[in-house]
Amino acid sequence: MTSAHFPAHDQAAPGAAPAVRPASWRYDSRGWTRDLRIDFLRGLVFVLLFTSHFNFFSWVSLIGWERVGVVSSAEMFILLSGIVTGAVYGKRLRSDGLGACTIKLFSRAWTLYKTAVIAAGLVALLRLVPWLDMTSLTTFTDPVSGTLYPLYPSLSEGFLSNLFHVLVLAASPHQFQIVGLYVVLFLLTPVIFWALDRRLTGWLLLASWLAYLVNYLTPEAQPGTAEIQLTVAQFEYAFPVLAWQLLFVHGVVAGFHRKAVMAFFSTGAGRAVIALCMLLSLMLAMFSLNHPLEQLPAWARLHFIAPELFNAAYQSFFLKYKLGPGRILNITCLLVAAMAVLTVAWKPIYRSLGWLFIPLGQESMYVFFMHLFVVLLVFNSPLPTLDDVWINTALHVLALLACWWMIREKFLFNLVPH
Repeated sequence: MTSAHFPAHDQAAPGAAPAVRPASWRYDSRGWTRDLRIDFLRGLVFVLLFTSHFNFFSWVSLIGWERVGVVSSAEMFILLSGIVTGAVYGKRLRSDGLGACTIKLFSRAWTLYKTAVIAAGLVALLRLVPWLDMTSLTTFTDPVSGTLYPLYPSLSEGFLSNLFHVLVLAASPHQFQIVGLYVVLFLLTPVIFWALDRRLTGWLLLASWLAYLVNYLTPEAQPGTAEIQLTVAQFEYAFPVLAWQLLFVHGVVAGFHRKAVMAFFSTGAGRAVIALCMLLSLMLAMFSLNHPLEQLPAWARLHFIAPELFNAAYQSFFLKYKLGPGRILNITCLLVAAMAVLTVAWKPIYRSLGWLFIPLGQESMYVFFMHLFVVLLVFNSPLPTLDDVWINTALHVLALLACWWMIREKFLFNLVPH
Protein backbone atom coordinates (compact mmCIF):
# COMPACT_ATOMS: atom_id res chain seq x y z
CA MET A 1 0.00 0.00 0.00
CA THR A 2 1.23 3.48 -0.72
CA SER A 3 1.53 6.28 1.77
CA ALA A 4 -1.63 8.02 2.82
CA HIS A 5 0.01 11.39 2.16
CA PHE A 6 -0.73 12.54 -1.37
CA PRO A 7 -0.40 15.78 -3.33
CA ALA A 8 -3.31 18.09 -3.98
CA HIS A 9 -5.33 16.88 -6.94
CA ASP A 10 -4.56 19.98 -9.01
CA GLN A 11 -0.83 19.29 -8.71
CA ALA A 12 1.15 16.71 -10.58
CA ALA A 13 2.84 13.98 -8.58
CA PRO A 14 6.55 14.52 -7.90
CA GLY A 15 8.61 13.94 -11.03
CA ALA A 16 5.61 14.01 -13.34
CA ALA A 17 5.05 16.48 -16.14
CA PRO A 18 2.93 19.49 -15.14
CA ALA A 19 -0.71 18.62 -15.52
CA VAL A 20 -3.02 20.68 -17.68
CA ARG A 21 -5.94 21.92 -15.60
CA PRO A 22 -9.13 20.24 -16.83
CA ALA A 23 -11.98 22.63 -17.44
CA SER A 24 -14.52 20.39 -15.72
CA TRP A 25 -14.98 18.56 -12.46
CA ARG A 26 -13.96 15.27 -14.09
CA TYR A 27 -11.37 12.92 -12.68
CA ASP A 28 -7.97 13.44 -14.30
CA SER A 29 -5.57 10.53 -13.89
CA ARG A 30 -2.52 12.33 -15.27
CA GLY A 31 0.36 12.44 -12.80
CA TRP A 32 -1.01 9.65 -10.58
CA THR A 33 0.33 6.14 -10.13
CA ARG A 34 -2.95 4.69 -8.80
CA ASP A 35 -6.66 5.28 -9.22
CA LEU A 36 -7.73 7.56 -6.39
CA ARG A 37 -11.39 6.84 -7.11
CA ILE A 38 -10.86 3.26 -5.96
CA ASP A 39 -8.96 4.43 -2.89
CA PHE A 40 -11.83 6.82 -2.13
CA LEU A 41 -14.43 4.06 -2.46
CA ARG A 42 -12.48 1.70 -0.22
CA GLY A 43 -12.25 4.43 2.40
CA LEU A 44 -15.94 5.24 2.08
CA VAL A 45 -16.86 1.60 2.56
CA PHE A 46 -15.34 1.75 6.04
CA VAL A 47 -18.41 3.76 7.04
CA LEU A 48 -20.49 0.63 6.33
CA LEU A 49 -17.94 -1.61 8.03
CA PHE A 50 -17.74 0.46 11.23
CA THR A 51 -21.51 0.57 11.68
CA SER A 52 -21.50 -3.23 11.40
CA HIS A 53 -18.50 -3.99 13.61
CA PHE A 54 -19.47 -1.40 16.22
CA ASN A 55 -22.87 -2.99 16.31
CA PHE A 56 -25.13 -0.41 17.90
CA PHE A 57 -27.60 1.96 16.31
CA SER A 58 -26.52 5.51 15.50
CA TRP A 59 -27.50 8.05 12.89
CA VAL A 60 -24.62 6.70 10.78
CA SER A 61 -26.49 3.38 10.69
CA LEU A 62 -29.05 5.05 8.43
CA ILE A 63 -26.33 4.75 5.78
CA GLY A 64 -24.46 1.67 6.94
CA TRP A 65 -27.09 -0.97 7.63
CA GLU A 66 -27.77 -1.94 4.02
CA ARG A 67 -29.44 1.40 3.39
CA VAL A 68 -27.80 2.23 0.04
CA GLY A 69 -28.81 -1.13 -1.35
CA VAL A 70 -28.71 -4.75 -0.29
CA VAL A 71 -24.93 -4.70 -0.02
CA SER A 72 -22.39 -4.72 2.78
CA SER A 73 -18.80 -3.59 3.03
CA ALA A 74 -17.60 -7.14 2.28
CA GLU A 75 -18.90 -7.25 -1.30
CA MET A 76 -17.31 -3.91 -2.16
CA PHE A 77 -13.99 -4.77 -0.54
CA ILE A 78 -13.70 -8.11 -2.34
CA LEU A 79 -14.70 -6.69 -5.72
CA LEU A 80 -12.38 -3.68 -5.44
CA SER A 81 -9.55 -5.90 -4.21
CA GLY A 82 -9.98 -8.06 -7.30
CA ILE A 83 -9.90 -5.01 -9.59
CA VAL A 84 -6.73 -3.65 -7.97
CA THR A 85 -5.10 -7.10 -8.07
CA GLY A 86 -5.93 -7.50 -11.76
CA ALA A 87 -4.56 -4.07 -12.63
CA VAL A 88 -1.38 -4.18 -10.49
CA TYR A 89 -0.32 -7.78 -10.97
CA GLY A 90 -1.58 -7.82 -14.55
CA LYS A 91 1.01 -5.13 -15.31
CA ARG A 92 3.68 -7.28 -13.67
CA LEU A 93 2.50 -10.32 -15.64
CA ARG A 94 2.94 -8.44 -18.92
CA SER A 95 6.35 -7.05 -17.97
CA ASP A 96 7.96 -9.89 -15.99
CA GLY A 97 6.04 -13.03 -16.96
CA LEU A 98 3.87 -15.49 -15.08
CA GLY A 99 6.67 -16.88 -12.91
CA ALA A 100 7.65 -13.56 -11.35
CA CYS A 101 4.00 -12.59 -11.02
CA THR A 102 3.23 -15.85 -9.20
CA ILE A 103 6.07 -15.31 -6.73
CA LYS A 104 4.70 -11.85 -5.91
CA LEU A 105 1.17 -13.22 -5.46
CA PHE A 106 2.35 -15.97 -3.10
CA SER A 107 4.36 -13.38 -1.19
CA ARG A 108 1.22 -11.27 -0.81
CA ALA A 109 -0.74 -14.32 0.37
CA TRP A 110 1.97 -15.05 2.95
CA THR A 111 1.84 -11.45 4.22
CA LEU A 112 -1.93 -11.64 4.55
CA TYR A 113 -1.69 -14.99 6.34
CA LYS A 114 0.86 -13.65 8.84
CA THR A 115 -1.37 -10.64 9.47
CA ALA A 116 -4.42 -12.84 10.04
CA VAL A 117 -2.51 -15.12 12.44
CA ILE A 118 -0.99 -12.21 14.38
CA ALA A 119 -4.37 -10.51 14.78
CA ALA A 120 -6.11 -13.72 15.87
CA GLY A 121 -3.20 -14.64 18.15
CA LEU A 122 -3.15 -11.27 19.88
CA VAL A 123 -6.86 -11.51 20.61
CA ALA A 124 -6.38 -15.03 21.96
CA LEU A 125 -3.59 -13.87 24.27
CA LEU A 126 -5.52 -10.82 25.48
CA ARG A 127 -8.07 -13.19 27.02
CA LEU A 128 -5.45 -13.80 29.72
CA VAL A 129 -5.87 -10.24 30.95
CA PRO A 130 -8.48 -10.69 33.71
CA TRP A 131 -10.02 -7.20 33.61
CA LEU A 132 -10.54 -7.12 29.82
CA ASP A 133 -13.95 -8.08 28.42
CA MET A 134 -13.04 -9.82 25.17
CA THR A 135 -16.53 -10.95 24.12
CA SER A 136 -16.78 -8.24 21.42
CA LEU A 137 -13.91 -9.97 19.57
CA THR A 138 -14.18 -13.60 20.68
CA THR A 139 -17.92 -14.18 20.16
CA PHE A 140 -20.50 -13.48 17.48
CA THR A 141 -24.20 -12.90 18.07
CA ASP A 142 -26.53 -13.80 15.20
CA PRO A 143 -28.55 -10.62 14.61
CA VAL A 144 -31.61 -12.64 13.56
CA SER A 145 -31.77 -15.49 16.07
CA GLY A 146 -29.79 -13.86 18.87
CA THR A 147 -27.68 -17.02 19.21
CA LEU A 148 -24.23 -16.41 20.69
CA TYR A 149 -21.37 -18.29 18.99
CA PRO A 150 -17.88 -18.65 20.52
CA LEU A 151 -15.14 -17.94 17.98
CA TYR A 152 -12.23 -19.36 20.00
CA PRO A 153 -11.65 -22.57 21.97
CA SER A 154 -11.95 -21.94 25.69
CA LEU A 155 -8.76 -21.29 27.61
CA SER A 156 -9.35 -24.55 29.47
CA GLU A 157 -8.70 -26.46 26.23
CA GLY A 158 -5.07 -25.49 26.47
CA PHE A 159 -2.41 -23.58 24.60
CA LEU A 160 -1.86 -26.09 21.79
CA SER A 161 -5.55 -26.26 20.89
CA ASN A 162 -5.79 -22.48 20.72
CA LEU A 163 -2.56 -22.24 18.74
CA PHE A 164 -3.74 -24.83 16.22
CA HIS A 165 -7.08 -23.05 15.71
CA VAL A 166 -5.28 -19.74 15.15
CA LEU A 167 -2.76 -21.21 12.69
CA VAL A 168 -5.45 -22.81 10.50
CA LEU A 169 -7.60 -19.66 10.77
CA ALA A 170 -10.31 -21.59 12.62
CA ALA A 171 -10.26 -18.99 15.39
CA SER A 172 -10.47 -15.30 14.60
CA PRO A 173 -12.47 -12.19 15.51
CA HIS A 174 -15.46 -12.01 13.19
CA GLN A 175 -14.43 -8.42 12.40
CA PHE A 176 -11.23 -9.78 10.78
CA GLN A 177 -12.39 -13.02 9.19
CA ILE A 178 -12.50 -11.60 5.67
CA VAL A 179 -8.69 -11.35 5.73
CA GLY A 180 -8.62 -15.15 5.89
CA LEU A 181 -10.70 -15.21 2.71
CA TYR A 182 -8.14 -12.90 1.09
CA VAL A 183 -5.40 -15.41 1.96
CA VAL A 184 -7.15 -18.22 0.08
CA LEU A 185 -8.11 -15.99 -2.84
CA PHE A 186 -4.50 -14.87 -3.31
CA LEU A 187 -3.35 -18.48 -3.22
CA LEU A 188 -5.77 -19.16 -6.09
CA THR A 189 -4.86 -16.01 -8.03
CA PRO A 190 -1.88 -17.53 -9.93
CA VAL A 191 -4.37 -19.89 -11.59
CA ILE A 192 -6.48 -16.87 -12.57
CA PHE A 193 -3.47 -15.14 -14.13
CA TRP A 194 -2.41 -18.36 -15.85
CA ALA A 195 -5.82 -18.41 -17.58
CA LEU A 196 -5.63 -14.71 -18.43
CA ASP A 197 -2.09 -15.10 -19.78
CA ARG A 198 -3.34 -17.82 -22.14
CA ARG A 199 -6.38 -15.82 -23.21
CA LEU A 200 -8.78 -18.24 -21.52
CA THR A 201 -10.88 -15.50 -19.95
CA GLY A 202 -14.19 -17.00 -21.06
CA TRP A 203 -13.34 -20.41 -19.60
CA LEU A 204 -12.13 -18.74 -16.39
CA LEU A 205 -15.41 -16.89 -15.93
CA LEU A 206 -17.40 -20.03 -16.74
CA ALA A 207 -15.44 -22.00 -14.11
CA SER A 208 -16.04 -19.23 -11.58
CA TRP A 209 -19.80 -19.29 -12.21
CA LEU A 210 -19.92 -23.09 -12.01
CA ALA A 211 -18.18 -23.01 -8.63
CA TYR A 212 -20.63 -20.36 -7.45
CA LEU A 213 -23.64 -22.38 -8.63
CA VAL A 214 -22.34 -25.55 -6.96
CA ASN A 215 -22.34 -23.70 -3.65
CA TYR A 216 -25.63 -21.92 -4.26
CA LEU A 217 -27.60 -24.99 -5.36
CA THR A 218 -26.18 -27.63 -3.01
CA PRO A 219 -28.74 -28.45 -0.28
CA GLU A 220 -27.55 -27.54 3.22
CA ALA A 221 -27.73 -30.04 6.05
CA GLN A 222 -27.56 -27.09 8.44
CA PRO A 223 -29.52 -24.13 7.02
CA GLY A 224 -27.43 -20.99 6.97
CA THR A 225 -24.14 -22.87 6.60
CA ALA A 226 -22.55 -23.68 3.23
CA GLU A 227 -22.51 -27.44 2.72
CA ILE A 228 -19.18 -27.42 0.87
CA GLN A 229 -16.32 -25.70 2.67
CA LEU A 230 -12.88 -25.87 1.07
CA THR A 231 -11.02 -25.07 4.29
CA VAL A 232 -11.49 -25.44 8.04
CA ALA A 233 -11.15 -21.68 8.44
CA GLN A 234 -13.81 -19.83 10.33
CA PHE A 235 -14.48 -17.35 7.53
CA GLU A 236 -16.16 -20.15 5.53
CA TYR A 237 -19.31 -19.68 7.62
CA ALA A 238 -19.67 -16.03 6.57
CA PHE A 239 -17.75 -16.06 3.27
CA PRO A 240 -17.61 -19.54 1.71
CA VAL A 241 -14.84 -19.59 -0.88
CA LEU A 242 -16.96 -21.21 -3.59
CA ALA A 243 -19.42 -18.32 -3.46
CA TRP A 244 -17.22 -15.30 -2.77
CA GLN A 245 -14.53 -16.15 -5.32
CA LEU A 246 -17.03 -15.00 -7.94
CA LEU A 247 -16.66 -11.31 -7.08
CA PHE A 248 -12.89 -11.55 -6.77
CA VAL A 249 -12.39 -13.41 -10.05
CA HIS A 250 -14.59 -10.99 -11.98
CA GLY A 251 -12.79 -8.10 -10.30
CA VAL A 252 -9.39 -9.47 -11.36
CA VAL A 253 -10.61 -9.90 -14.93
CA ALA A 254 -11.99 -6.33 -14.98
CA GLY A 255 -8.75 -4.95 -13.54
CA PHE A 256 -6.62 -6.96 -15.98
CA HIS A 257 -8.65 -5.62 -18.92
CA ARG A 258 -9.07 -2.19 -17.33
CA LYS A 259 -8.28 -0.18 -20.45
CA ALA A 260 -10.82 -2.11 -22.52
CA VAL A 261 -13.45 -1.77 -19.78
CA MET A 262 -12.91 1.99 -19.48
CA ALA A 263 -12.98 2.34 -23.26
CA PHE A 264 -16.32 0.53 -23.37
CA PHE A 265 -17.88 2.88 -20.83
CA SER A 266 -16.90 5.84 -23.00
CA THR A 267 -19.04 4.53 -25.87
CA GLY A 268 -22.75 5.06 -26.37
CA ALA A 269 -23.49 1.49 -25.30
CA GLY A 270 -21.30 1.96 -22.22
CA ARG A 271 -23.10 5.13 -21.23
CA ALA A 272 -26.40 3.30 -21.61
CA VAL A 273 -25.11 0.60 -19.25
CA ILE A 274 -24.09 3.29 -16.75
CA ALA A 275 -27.57 4.82 -16.91
CA LEU A 276 -29.14 1.38 -16.40
CA CYS A 277 -26.84 0.68 -13.43
CA MET A 278 -27.81 3.98 -11.84
CA LEU A 279 -31.50 3.21 -12.28
CA LEU A 280 -31.14 -0.30 -10.87
CA SER A 281 -29.03 0.99 -7.96
CA LEU A 282 -31.78 3.47 -7.11
CA MET A 283 -34.47 0.78 -7.36
CA LEU A 284 -32.51 -1.65 -5.17
CA ALA A 285 -31.84 1.10 -2.62
CA MET A 286 -35.59 1.79 -2.49
CA PHE A 287 -36.19 -1.93 -2.03
CA SER A 288 -33.62 -2.10 0.79
CA LEU A 289 -35.22 0.84 2.60
CA ASN A 290 -38.24 -1.41 3.13
CA HIS A 291 -36.19 -3.75 5.34
CA PRO A 292 -38.28 -4.22 8.52
CA LEU A 293 -35.35 -3.80 10.90
CA GLU A 294 -36.77 -3.22 14.36
CA GLN A 295 -33.70 -1.23 15.41
CA LEU A 296 -34.51 1.48 12.86
CA PRO A 297 -37.11 4.15 13.61
CA ALA A 298 -40.32 3.79 11.62
CA TRP A 299 -39.76 7.11 9.83
CA ALA A 300 -36.45 5.79 8.45
CA ARG A 301 -38.12 2.84 6.71
CA LEU A 302 -40.31 2.65 3.64
CA HIS A 303 -43.47 0.60 3.89
CA PHE A 304 -44.67 -0.07 0.36
CA ILE A 305 -43.38 -3.68 0.51
CA ALA A 306 -44.98 -5.85 3.20
CA PRO A 307 -42.47 -7.29 5.71
CA GLU A 308 -43.45 -10.87 4.79
CA LEU A 309 -42.87 -10.21 1.09
CA PHE A 310 -39.59 -8.40 1.74
CA ASN A 311 -38.27 -11.20 3.94
CA ALA A 312 -39.28 -13.82 1.36
CA ALA A 313 -37.44 -11.93 -1.39
CA TYR A 314 -34.43 -11.39 0.87
CA GLN A 315 -34.19 -15.08 1.74
CA SER A 316 -34.52 -16.10 -1.90
CA PHE A 317 -32.17 -13.64 -3.59
CA PHE A 318 -30.15 -11.56 -1.13
CA LEU A 319 -28.65 -13.83 1.54
CA LYS A 320 -25.18 -12.56 2.33
CA TYR A 321 -23.27 -15.75 3.14
CA LYS A 322 -24.46 -17.38 -0.11
CA LEU A 323 -23.86 -14.16 -2.04
CA GLY A 324 -27.38 -14.23 -3.43
CA PRO A 325 -27.84 -13.19 -7.08
CA GLY A 326 -29.59 -10.00 -6.00
CA ARG A 327 -26.47 -8.96 -4.11
CA ILE A 328 -24.29 -9.66 -7.14
CA LEU A 329 -26.52 -7.48 -9.29
CA ASN A 330 -26.66 -4.76 -6.63
CA ILE A 331 -22.91 -4.52 -5.98
CA THR A 332 -22.13 -4.55 -9.71
CA CYS A 333 -24.59 -1.76 -10.49
CA LEU A 334 -23.59 0.24 -7.43
CA LEU A 335 -19.89 0.09 -8.27
CA VAL A 336 -20.47 1.17 -11.88
CA ALA A 337 -22.76 4.00 -10.74
CA ALA A 338 -20.36 5.13 -8.00
CA MET A 339 -17.37 5.16 -10.36
CA ALA A 340 -19.40 7.18 -12.87
CA VAL A 341 -20.34 9.77 -10.25
CA LEU A 342 -16.75 10.02 -9.00
CA THR A 343 -15.52 10.40 -12.57
CA VAL A 344 -17.75 13.32 -13.52
CA ALA A 345 -17.82 15.09 -10.13
CA TRP A 346 -14.39 14.23 -8.77
CA LYS A 347 -13.05 17.68 -7.89
CA PRO A 348 -15.73 18.80 -5.40
CA ILE A 349 -15.93 15.30 -3.90
CA TYR A 350 -12.16 15.12 -3.57
CA ARG A 351 -11.86 18.54 -1.95
CA SER A 352 -14.63 17.91 0.56
CA LEU A 353 -14.06 14.27 1.56
CA GLY A 354 -10.84 13.08 -0.07
CA TRP A 355 -8.78 14.07 2.98
CA LEU A 356 -10.66 11.44 5.01
CA PHE A 357 -11.54 8.57 2.72
CA ILE A 358 -8.46 8.35 0.48
CA PRO A 359 -5.99 7.72 3.34
CA LEU A 360 -8.38 5.15 4.83
CA GLY A 361 -8.67 3.42 1.45
CA GLN A 362 -4.93 3.45 0.78
CA GLU A 363 -4.17 1.94 4.18
CA SER A 364 -7.12 -0.44 4.35
CA MET A 365 -5.15 -3.36 5.82
CA TYR A 366 -3.80 -1.13 8.56
CA VAL A 367 -7.33 0.09 9.34
CA PHE A 368 -8.64 -3.49 9.43
CA PHE A 369 -5.95 -4.42 11.94
CA MET A 370 -6.14 -1.37 14.17
CA HIS A 371 -9.92 -1.14 14.29
CA LEU A 372 -9.96 -4.42 16.25
CA PHE A 373 -8.40 -2.62 19.19
CA VAL A 374 -10.66 0.38 18.79
CA VAL A 375 -13.60 -2.06 19.00
CA LEU A 376 -12.07 -3.57 22.15
CA LEU A 377 -11.59 -0.13 23.69
CA VAL A 378 -15.15 0.99 22.95
CA PHE A 379 -16.80 -2.16 24.27
CA ASN A 380 -14.72 -2.06 27.44
CA SER A 381 -16.23 1.31 28.21
CA PRO A 382 -19.75 1.90 29.56
CA LEU A 383 -20.73 4.08 26.59
CA PRO A 384 -22.41 1.46 24.34
CA THR A 385 -24.58 0.27 27.25
CA LEU A 386 -26.09 3.76 27.58
CA ASP A 387 -28.02 3.06 24.37
CA ASP A 388 -28.05 6.73 23.39
CA VAL A 389 -28.21 7.41 19.66
CA TRP A 390 -26.14 10.58 19.88
CA ILE A 391 -23.41 8.92 21.96
CA ASN A 392 -23.42 5.98 19.53
CA THR A 393 -23.12 8.37 16.60
CA ALA A 394 -20.17 10.07 18.27
CA LEU A 395 -18.53 6.65 18.82
CA HIS A 396 -18.93 5.68 15.15
CA VAL A 397 -17.53 8.99 13.94
CA LEU A 398 -14.69 9.13 16.46
CA ALA A 399 -13.67 5.53 15.74
CA LEU A 400 -13.35 6.37 12.04
CA LEU A 401 -11.45 9.57 12.79
CA ALA A 402 -9.17 7.73 15.22
CA CYS A 403 -8.09 5.35 12.46
CA TRP A 404 -7.58 8.30 10.10
CA TRP A 405 -5.47 10.08 12.72
CA MET A 406 -3.33 6.98 13.29
CA ILE A 407 -2.65 6.81 9.55
CA ARG A 408 -1.72 10.49 9.41
CA GLU A 409 0.66 10.06 12.34
CA LYS A 410 1.92 6.69 11.02
CA PHE A 411 1.18 5.23 14.42
CA LEU A 412 2.98 1.86 14.82
CA PHE A 413 3.66 1.76 11.06
CA ASN A 414 6.92 -0.05 11.87
CA LEU A 415 4.96 -2.91 13.43
CA VAL A 416 1.50 -3.03 11.85
CA PRO A 417 1.10 -4.21 8.22
CA HIS A 418 0.22 -1.36 5.91
